[in-house]
Amino acid sequence: MKELFSKLESEIVAIRQFPPREGQYGEFTFKNPEIAKLVEDLGFRLYKHQVEALNALYSGKNIVVTTPTASGKSEIFRLAIFDSYLSNPHNTYLLIYPTRALINNQYEKFSFENFHFFRITKKTVNAKILTGDVELSERRAILREKPRVIFTTPDMLHHHILRNLKDYEWLLRNLRYLVVDELHVYRGVFGTNAAYVFRRLLRALKRFGVKPQVIALSATLRNPKEFAENFFNLEFEAITKATNPFPERYLVFFEPRRLNEMHLLKAIVEELAEKGIKTLVFFDSRKGTEKLMRFLLSSPAVYKTSTYKGTLPKNIRWEIERDFKEGKLLILLTTNALELGIDVGDLDAVINYGIPPDGLFSLIQRFGRAGRLKERVAINGIVLRRNGLDYYYKEHLDELVERLEKGIIEYMPVNLKNRLVAKKHLHYLLTELKVIEWDELNDFEKAVAKELIKEKKVKLHQNPLTRKKELRILRPAFSYSSIRTASDESYFLVLDEPWVRHRLQERNLLRFVNWLKLKGYLIEEVDKPEYYRSLLPGMAYFSRGELYMAKDMLKIGKFHFIFVRQLNRFWEVETFASKREEVEILESYGEKQFRDVEIHIGRLRVRHRYWGFAVKGRDTPLYLQELLKLKEEGILKGKIYAPLVGGLEAVNLDELSDEEWKILDWGRFAKVEFEKPHEREFETDGIWFVFPDRIREVTREEFHEFFGIALEQGDLAFSIYEHLDRRKLFPELLGATTYYIRKTIEDILEKAKVKDDELALAIKKMIDSKDGIGNGLHAIEHNMIKIAPIFTYIDSRELGGYSYESFPNPPHLGMPVVFIYDGNEGGFGLAEILYENAEKLMEKSFEHLKSCRCRDGCPLCVYSPKCGTFNEFLDKWQAIKIWEKTLKC
Repeated sequence: MKELFSKLESEIVAIRQFPPREGQYGEFTFKNPEIAKLVEDLGFRLYKHQVEALNALYSGKNIVVTTPTASGKSEIFRLAIFDSYLSNPHNTYLLIYPTRALINNQYEKFSFENFHFFRITKKTVNAKILTGDVELSERRAILREKPRVIFTTPDMLHHHILRNLKDYEWLLRNLRYLVVDELHVYRGVFGTNAAYVFRRLLRALKRFGVKPQVIALSATLRNPKEFAENFFNLEFEAITKATNPFPERYLVFFEPRRLNEMHLLKAIVEELAEKGIKTLVFFDSRKGTEKLMRFLLSSPAVYKTSTYKGTLPKNIRWEIERDFKEGKLLILLTTNALELGIDVGDLDAVINYGIPPDGLFSLIQRFGRAGRLKERVAINGIVLRRNGLDYYYKEHLDELVERLEKGIIEYMPVNLKNRLVAKKHLHYLLTELKVIEWDELNDFEKAVAKELIKEKKVKLHQNPLTRKKELRILRPAFSYSSIRTASDESYFLVLDEPWVRHRLQERNLLRFVNWLKLKGYLIEEVDKPEYYRSLLPGMAYFSRGELYMAKDMLKIGKFHFIFVRQLNRFWEVETFASKREEVEILESYGEKQFRDVEIHIGRLRVRHRYWGFAVKGRDTPLYLQELLKLKEEGILKGKIYAPLVGGLEAVNLDELSDEEWKILDWGRFAKVEFEKPHEREFETDGIWFVFPDRIREVTREEFHEFFGIALEQGDLAFSIYEHLDRRKLFPELLGATTYYIRKTIEDILEKAKVKDDELALAIKKMIDSKDGIGNGLHAIEHNMIKIAPIFTYIDSRELGGYSYESFPNPPHLGMPVVFIYDGNEGGFGLAEILYENAEKLMEKSFEHLKSCRCRDGCPLCVYSPKCGTFNEFLDKWQAIKIWEKTLKC
């Protein structure tokens, strides 16, 4: 391994080798002897865990199999299907996968085994793919042919099959097995929606008098039986002990030392491409893939590299997947879109840019993509970034290796009590079944149904024959929302062309949208939060290496079309939304006390007001010219500023090229203030920490401690302290405020011929104390969100937070409060996990803040790229003191 990366030896922190493991095998007697011949013909033996699963399945149980990637989980249901087909050729089988790419891969494998099945039996099991990519003519052919096996997605089950029950009665009335693969990805928003989709399916099947067995397959979960039973509302038997062999695997930890992060990633990609090693490089964000792609433009590796994102149009994704399979491409820079997808049998390397925001949840799955062939060595690499999560695991490397080796996913957030989700799916269910007996609903569903009755979408009716209450549809759902987002609205980025605007106003909107995707005019589809974060008028957005500027938006029903203008792809420019926030407590579900802090969980109302955005980067002046054009066109309504920060020099970009550290570079920036803010309001679940009033002493202690250091230059120090006020400077300088303060202190001391770093820091901390205890609470909020994935497996990007020095409303009027909430509208189970681990979160935050080597806050401990105040009003010193006062009481 050292030979492979010999040129990067200085950047390697550690290499861990995982030795290969032998398999354990067993025997199983199928109902039809031809299946035993099929297993022999395919050239493999059954592992013990496969035999255990088959025994449970053949005894009539629903099964959940949770073993690692490449452990032969899919062979369990494939062999069961072939055996069942020989016993009853009228049976049907519904196979559900979370991505189309995974369906294509699994369909190829099924077809391969189907060919061997035909050689042995002279029979073939008719199988078809039914996804959103399938043309209307092919769908009609499926209805005519009535294949025995259907490969589909939960999205297609939701949007098409359940909406057309009569058309698919042949499939559902004969359903023998319902196979749900990759169960571990059904979490959060997607998982909650999907759980209701499967429950709608099971209710429709009950109406047909059918009760198929469910085969659920997953990566290793801590509580698979409990999760599957809650998800499907059925009983399950869990198979958890893997007995398959493992290939030799190397885990390489890189840390930027001689090179910065982008140069290191570029060097790794070049080494792997030069040696012909097929590699996936995973990033947390679409922006990350685009940055590296642009960085590779001058490298020979660029011709073997492409970005890959789930938001790309399907024809572009297909082209990329095909070229990767055929070897025309060797490197894919991707988001989580490829955690499950495409045929990766000959994939040898997976490189991850940092620890993912959900901790090890995604990392376990991503690393499983490489080394599926036991005779080939697998390479897993992590490029450690300078952020909180990576810093923690760098200091706890053995813990990281141990957890990756075990590969257990601890938490699976799904919230079946989300009223918004439950209500829309109950409306869909009634649209499909027309009528449901009132007693079929549980108490929660009845409460939701009453809301639908009030909205006059359904009615409660007493059947004159049965004398039973029934819920009947009045206004069927016209369109079904996506199950991948919390909102039922869609946001599309479209190239701004006059004829496109005109055609969007015509009929057959969905058909025209699909045409725009195929022709490349529709660039991406994003969700509502991404629109507010990145696509307000005038903001910059990168897609596949191209730079776009957001213009105006056209709303047609639940569809939002954001028109964009293409700009120079080589410009170095970024935009960051500026927002103010309010949090209102609607209901408390529970509370507990830990040391001197109250911890609550409950329902919140969150309001985001986006007042404008900042523009940063080398080419800010060029981007300003485009903003002025947009203003002249009447699209950008607001004021544009380019503040001159006296004496502030740009920070060394070579030192700050790491993605998260660029939030510190405010050497050249501009800002836009909208005439009217763009507002977003939603309800969600969250937890909040109520601190004792006595922590306010910390600001006085901060002033006195640092004034003691500054006493040698007392008059000068106090003069500077009185002259500078962050609250007055921030409205003009935004994220440059702290650097302006530091630079002013340095300049005044230099004129006084005083060069003393400790004195400069002391004066700066005296100035910080003016802002009150809110700065320390803000730092605690950022830090807890940053480190939450360590033990919760929650994606930190799905969390929001806000802190109050004095909460303005009951029940905590005037108290210091920190909120951390589920960033998804309605809440999707994240708050419960946070509440369960709140004590750990507090203690780990204290430990993490104390151990960070920075003097006054940095991206490792308190800075966040998502901060609506650009990481101003943060005080690490205060945060540590607050924890000392409350945790050591």
